[in-house]
Amino acid sequence: MTESEVSTGKSRGRWGVGCAGVLGLLLTVAMGMLAYASTDSTYPDVDPEKTARRLSGYSQDAYAALGIDRTLEGGYVDDSTHNTFGSNDCYPDGLFSFADPPVDGAYRLYQRWTLSKVRKADALPALRGVRDRLKAKGWRVTGYGRNKQTEEWSVEAERDGGYTIHVTWEPEFQRLSGFVSASCAMDPGWPEKKREQERENGYSDSYDEPTLNFPPALTPA
Repeated sequence: MTESEVSTGKSRGRWGVGCAGVLGLLLTVAMGMLAYASTDSTYPDVDPEKTARRLSGYSQDAYAALGIDRTLEGGYVDDSTHNTFGSNDCYPDGLFSFADPPVDGAYRLYQRWTLSKVRKADALPALRGVRDRLKAKGWRVTGYGRNKQTEEWSVEAERDGGYTIHVTWEPEFQRLSGFVSASCAMDPGWPEKKREQERENGYSDSYDEPTLNFPPALTPA
């Protein structure tokens, strides 16, 4: 990798509210409800296990391109050594998006993995190898190089279907990390999984995230 840098009026009283204020508030609420109702809060039905398998494939491809002769088992050891799945909430599309509650049954799955004790002499060629592999596999590389503010080196890419990948080396911690994510989707097992949870727990609860095992081990080429 070269040394290129990625710059990646009067008071109405304590409880008093004027008629105009009430009407304005009601109008605002009504407009907000209308906007919420008009947004598309649905996502395609995709089995989380299917998404997980695809993310694991992309992660393995990138990991093999690192050229580092170490196997990373699925699981969590500490912040510097792990290989796990996780998910984020999904919100309705539109102007109010994050002001709205998350969409029940929707998830945005990701896989995160981290290797510790990776020296610069190994990390920079590893990132270059990932960049080249991603290009060859049809990914669009959107970022590559060193960030002046954080001093981190990284490669970022995306592909059709809403998939993204970000591999970063942190000099301060000698840590090489990968993050591969998919777009939002609905769990086809929803709301049955919620009903099962309610029967088990004895109370109503929201959808947290898909229940998945740890990813398979990431192995060198």
